[in-house]
Amino acid sequence: MISQGLDLSLKQELKINAQLLQTMETLSLSTEELREKIRKEAETNPALIVHDNTASYDAIAHQYRERTSRRESYADDAPFFADDKDEANWMEGMVGSRETLQEHLSAELGMLNMDSNVRHAAETLITSLDRNGFFPEDPEHLLKEDERKYAAEAVKVIQSLEPEGVGARDWRESLIIQARCKGMKDGELKLFSAFVMSELEKMKAGKTLQVAKELGVEKEDVEAMFSFLKTLTPFPGRKYGSEYDQYVVPELSIKKDENGILRMTLNRNAVPLVEIDPEYTALAAEYKGDRSAEGKKTEKFVREKISSASSLINQLEVRASTLERTGAVLMEKQKDFFLKGPRFLKGLTMQEIASEVGVHEATISRIAAAKYIDTDFGIYPLRALFSSKVESNDGENYSRNAVKEIISEIIRDNTTGKPLSDQKISDMLAERGIKAARRTVSKYRHELDIDSSFVRSN
Repeated sequence: MISQGLDLSLKQELKINAQLLQTMETLSLSTEELREKIRKEAETNPALIVHDNTASYDAIAHQYRERTSRRESYADDAPFFADDKDEANWMEGMVGSRETLQEHLSAELGMLNMDSNVRHAAETLITSLDRNGFFPEDPEHLLKEDERKYAAEAVKVIQSLEPEGVGARDWRESLIIQARCKGMKDGELKLFSAFVMSELEKMKAGKTLQVAKELGVEKEDVEAMFSFLKTLTPFPGRKYGSEYDQYVVPELSIKKDENGILRMTLNRNAVPLVEIDPEYTALAAEYKGDRSAEGKKTEKFVREKISSASSLINQLEVRASTLERTGAVLMEKQKDFFLKGPRFLKGLTMQEIASEVGVHEATISRIAAAKYIDTDFGIYPLRALFSSKVESNDGENYSRNAVKEIISEIIRDNTTGKPLSDQKISDMLAERGIKAARRTVSKYRHELDIDSSFVRSN
């Protein structure tokens, strides 16, 4: 007889051991985070020997800081800031404190009341800002999949913080954000945005009357906007200190050799080489079978340290192997990108790569996080090689980033003197065999921060 209240049920549970959890964590770490992990392990584990060949990168960074401490270069495409006679004035706001931009923004964020999901997304995005206060790529791509729906709101929160202008994609957008923060709105803000986006080079050349004519305003209005512009800073993040300049070390390199053939290289010098101290291995063998209390205690200690060191070495091997296999598949899938450039980046999902590599999609997501790849066209975040697909009529697929690049090119090459509507751009894409609805074009135009009324000036 079964007693009352006894509930029999069958359920399935998945338990992940500590070793697997540590391996998963190691996959996600950036180069600097991994070096810090190795350093901390070496401090507490005498059985671990670390050969740090990465010191050369520190030397390179030091040399870079020495050069740039004597001259601050703001941006190749910032037409008047770098050469302005009052350039030194831009640096007057430099604070003496060692407080970093991330620390400052995080402190501000902590004082605001907001949805916890938005706060978490904002915290993540703040850590990704570069020394200028800008996002290195689309904010959505910097968040986990389940966080992306909060990206727009999180960016809005960041852009409301001090210093004004952070959370932009580039210096032009930063100037527009600063103007909005100072109360500029509606038609006035729209006019200022057009001024910033397309007229600054002509202002540098002294073509004030031409700018006024193109914008449809008086010369005095243009001069007033230009004066106001000079009260802003194109790089708001730079007035905050940091313990070191941020720099990245690409762990993968895919480039053409002298014969035009793609070659992939895993940069093993990016991460310190670690091994188990032979003396500890010999010590473990020496105390094996020792039945004394002292011997047992010593053997246990040595075995634990060797096991911990072996675990770390295994994690590093899995990380390097997974990264190398992922790079090999990317080289094949994105061959046109590596040979011809960003315009030829294809739509590619992490699931596709995971199937080829033979791992779970989550593993590819982790290995793509905070890693960089060196190409003939520059250094890119590994995540930039993944993008949703936009199909063409001939069966080819484009990445959304490639389509955005084409849209930008279409708008840039428009010499009709009239702005192109989203529908017109959609039709022009269709002529190239690319399927992109009007709504999609509108979305991409917004992400490019190109106003629908934008017209290129001749």
